[in-house]
Amino acid sequence: MNSFLLGEGIPAVKLDYDLADVSTSTGNWISSIWLAAAFAISIPLAFLIIRYLKGIFVSN
Repeated sequence: MNSFLLGEGIPAVKLDYDLADVSTSTGNWISSIWLAAAFAISIPLAFLIIRYLKGIFVSN
């Protein structure tokens, strides 16, 4: 049996990163998409708020 396999064919994986690496990469990923996400959320939310405010001040 191959020494790189565990059990019935699951390959052994050695991971050489720690929590600081995960934190740094997550921060880099978030910083690259936060502006697009902010616009994608804020524009529809603004229209929703305007619709509710219009419903308060303008009656049909």
